[in-house]
Formats: sequence, C-alpha cells, structure tokens
Amino acid sequence: MAAAARLAGGAPVSLLSRFRGALVAAVLGDCVGGEFEGAEDVPLDRVLQHLSGLEDETRGDGILQYSDDTAMMRCVAHSLLTRMGFDEQDMARSFAKEYSLAPGRGYGSGVIQVLRKLASPHLSDVFQPARAQFGGRGSFGNGGAMRAAPFALAFRNAADVRKYARFGAMLTHSCSLGYNGAVLQAIAVHLSLQGDLALPQKFINKLISEMEEVENDETARNDAKVLNLAEFPYCARLHIVKELMERNNVSIEEVISELGNGIAALESVPTAIFCVLHCLEPREGLPERYGGLERTIAYSLALGGDTDTIACMAGAIAGAHYGINAIPQSWLKSCEGSEEAEHLAERLFKLYDITQTDEVRVTTSDSDQAHDSHHHHHHHHHLKNTD
Repeated sequence: MAAAARLAGGAPVSLLSRFRGALVAAVLGDCVGGEFEGAEDVPLDRVLQHLSGLEDETRGDGILQYSDDTAMMRCVAHSLLTRMGFDEQDMARSFAKEYSLAPGRGYGSGVIQVLRKLASPHLSDVFQPARAQFGGRGSFGNGGAMRAAPFALAFRNAADVRKYARFGAMLTHSCSLGYNGAVLQAIAVHLSLQGDLALPQKFINKLISEMEEVENDETARNDAKVLNLAEFPYCARLHIVKELMERNNVSIEEVISELGNGIAALESVPTAIFCVLHCLEPREGLPERYGGLERTIAYSLALGGDTDTIACMAGAIAGAHYGINAIPQSWLKSCEGSEEAEHLAERLFKLYDITQTDEVRVTTSDSDQAHDSHHHHHHHHHLKNTD
C-alpha cells in the first residue's frame, strides 16, 4: 500500500490524509524511538534492524508502547475537541488525570511535581505550578513541544496556532525557551499541513520570520540573556538548519554538535525540523525502498539522545507533509495508540472544517462579539475566534 502511494508520486495528498499522517506519525516516532532513548548516537544498522523487525508479521499488535509524549498529546487533542477550543482549566485537568491513571509513561521528574499540583481541586490559577518550577525560572524542556501538533490541527491561522500552542505549553513550561519551542513545533506542523515543505527553502524562511516575531519579546530576550544564549535562540538554530540544508554531506556527529539531541526544547525542536528537511531527499545508508517518512523516522533515531521526542516531533511534521498513506501498515500495527491517533485526527479535521464555514458566517455578527467578551475573563477561546 505504501509503495503504491509512492509510485503514484504526483498524486496530491488530501488535507484529511495530512491530518491523519501528522498525529499517527507522531505516535509512531514516540513508540519506535523509545528503544534508543538516552543512547549517545545510534549506529544506523541498529536502527534499520529495529525498524525491519517491525515488518515481521509475528510481532503482534501494539508491541511498542508510547510514552508521556503521546499521552500528553492525546490530552491536548481531547481537550480541544471536547471544549471546541482552548480551555486551560480543562487541559490542565486532563494532563493531571492522565498522569494519575498511567504514571509509568516516563514523565520527567520536574513535570511530575506540576502534574500533582494541577490535580488539586482548589487550584485557581492553572499556570501557577509551572511558574514555580526551577526556583521560578520555569522549565525549558521539550515537554511542551512534544505535544504541540494538535494545535496546528485545531486552528486555521498562524496567529492562533502560535497563541494557543504557547498557552498549552505554559501549563507545564513557563520559561520562554520551553513554550517558544512548542510554538515553533506547532508552526512547523501548520506549514507542513499547507504543503509548504514542497519548497524547503521557503519553508525554513517562513519559520525563521515567524520566530523572529515570536522571539522579539521582552521576556524571551531576557531569558536568552540570563541563559547566555544568542539574542533570538530559535532563529539562530534555524539559521544553522538552513546552512546544514545547503550542504550535501552532513555527518550525524555534526548535527548533534551543531543542533543537539537533548531534552531541552532548544536542543531538540530545531533538530527535529532538520531531520524532516534532510530526509526529503534519499540519503546514503538508508534503504532505497524507504519513502521520506520512513527516512525521517530512521534518521531521527540515528541521532540518539532524546530519540522518542525528536522522532515524535519530526514524525508530526513529516506526517503532515506525506500523509497517512506514507506510513507502512506493519509499523502502524506495531505501535500502541496509532488507531486512536487516527481517530483523533479525523475528529479534529471535522472541527477544523466546521470552524471555517462558521468563521465566514459569523465574524461580523454582534452576538459573536458579545460572546467573545463574555468568554475572555476565563480564557476559554473558541475555535472561531479570529483575534
């Protein structure tokens, strides 16, 4: 099936297929990447051996378990769907509940404290526990970014994707490097859904200009200074991505030393974006029968480090580009949660579709404005907001 889809080559990928691809490939990256998490860098033959093992029919269903990445991403999607928009109270409760039901998914020790506090029924400000982290500096890890993809599937315009991905990340990551990493990941998925990866140069330039706007912010500048980073840290990394893209022979060691493969969002989100861009073309050492999506996942794993999260983020961006048919059936069958991810993507697509027709109909009506101001004090933002 996957091979047939590739041979057709020029067949356009439907938006629904891109939605499905984004969430399913994110889960796939998480499940498949769990094997190598924390390794220094992983020999490619070990990666290929691991992946070809998935094609063995005797492996059974859902053999590879997903981690906190997928668990939290599902919470984001569920909350956006049930509340028909962003509702931080609901999303916070959803994270806390998911953690209490399945605490063994590999959550970082930092976020566990936040999730425990979010479970308190007396909590009035759901952003407060995250702000208290690390002596008030907040977390700059990639936990906000790893779950950001659904924001790109729920909101149509880039400004909304940026705004809500940021709020959604701030429930656990109050440092600008943490939440801006989530914004970057969500925007990358947003652009990929629109087919922008067909022109890779344009894609990276758009990302850079989006992030110039995002990072041109007092808090972000201040955090960058305190942490001794470039003035616009994500832009600086994206410029490195751009340089590496222009070169034919980039070694894995170079990618790791230039971009990183760690749990900090700054050391993993730009890296995931590079994996996708680098694997748009066939690469030496990767099987010729692989399409771009398989190459992206395999390459992400070869970097080692925080493999499940980097492969999860790269998977979301690549899946949004190639669509669901690019994902091998045997890989799907091996991963826990892939069917549920497809189901969530279909529901988000329906919602996205509805909001478009709504938007056309009600943007000018007075009732909508009244409805907006009435909602603003408790931050529950409906999808049809255009602010």
